[in-house]
Amino acid sequence: MNTFQPHETPYDLYFTIAGIPVRVHPFFWVVAAFLGIRAGDLFTLVGWVLAVFIAVLVHELGHALTMRAFGYYPRITLYGLGGYTEYGMRDAFVRPPRALGRIVILAAGPGTGFLLAAVLAGMLLALGQPVAAVVGWPIGIYVVTQLGHPWMTEFVNSLFFVTVGWGILNLLPVLPLDGGQILREILGLRDPSWGTFRAAQISFLVGAGVAFWAALSSNFFLAILFGYLAYTNYQLLRGPQLW
Repeated sequence: MNTFQPHETPYDLYFTIAGIPVRVHPFFWVVAAFLGIRAGDLFTLVGWVLAVFIAVLVHELGHALTMRAFGYYPRITLYGLGGYTEYGMRDAFVRPPRALGRIVILAAGPGTGFLLAAVLAGMLLALGQPVAAVVGWPIGIYVVTQLGHPWMTEFVNSLFFVTVGWGILNLLPVLPLDGGQILREILGLRDPSWGTFRAAQISFLVGAGVAFWAALSSNFFLAILFGYLAYTNYQLLRGPQLW
């Protein structure tokens, strides 16, 4: 889903899961640790990084497994703020997916994260543990629990936060997030170039709006993130007129 490849380093982690090759760049761990810098102790920080790793990997596996169902041999890279999955090689006698197929592939990432959160919540409820969904800014919905051990509570709540919270943000109609790419596919059903142009316009407006709202709410991380996304879409609109 992305052709960008960070340079290989001696500290890259490689493994295979469900027959899909995975590469974890060291910058992934650095960014995850930075995002959890407010953790009260080392164990909580490690739990947060582990939760980010599991949630992002599951998200990318959702993309990858769906790509494989369409005849591709994908590979996953975890890098920076998240990860991405490349289509890879395709079976010779398999046609590339149409727009609906590409939308299914895009939606499978956050959908798999939501499924993981639902399964985890169901298991906790079956064990008699409390699980609550709370509506609030900036994500919209927070899923929380309270377990017997503080570290386990922090870890599970972090896993809920990344799978549900980041999944919701990822579905916002802002390129290059999954929601923005889904919007581009829908708008480009008749004319892909026109769809890309309109998706970039909407992405700029939504990204700028979220950044402004986040800044007013003193959520400077979201303000910087969506401000940057708005800027990249503005640059796309100013670039070569491919539409």
